[in-house]
Amino acid sequence: MILKKIPDSELEIMKVIWNNDKSVSSKEIIKIMEDKKEWKQTTTLTLLKRLTNKKIISAEKVKTVTYYTAIIDKKSYLEVETSNFFKKLHGNSLKSFITTLHDNNDITDEDLDELEKWIRDSR
Repeated sequence: MILKKIPDSELEIMKVIWNNDKSVSSKEIIKIMEDKKEWKQTTTLTLLKRLTNKKIISAEKVKTVTYYTAIIDKKSYLEVETSNFFKKLHGNSLKSFITTLHDNNDITDEDLDELEKWIRDSR
């Protein structure tokens, strides 16, 4: 399956589902999105339907409650999305990526030290 970018609103729903190790009921998701984003029930249900139609999540109705489960796991999505971001915006240049983060103060010297250690340990 080819993974495509998940729109931001749908990604918010996916984060809720991914953060649960089990299926999540529509009622739970609706409550979380009401609290977190002040979304109406209809908005959340529409986004759940879109994600189901795209086969990103599955839906299983048990009596009167629908439970949603991720078909696309978070790790797989992050790998694809990060790779696409890295290629499109930084031309696969790690130097460009790190320089941008550092110049914008999004990465600290401590972060760079940690990255350097990770590189050493990975070799």
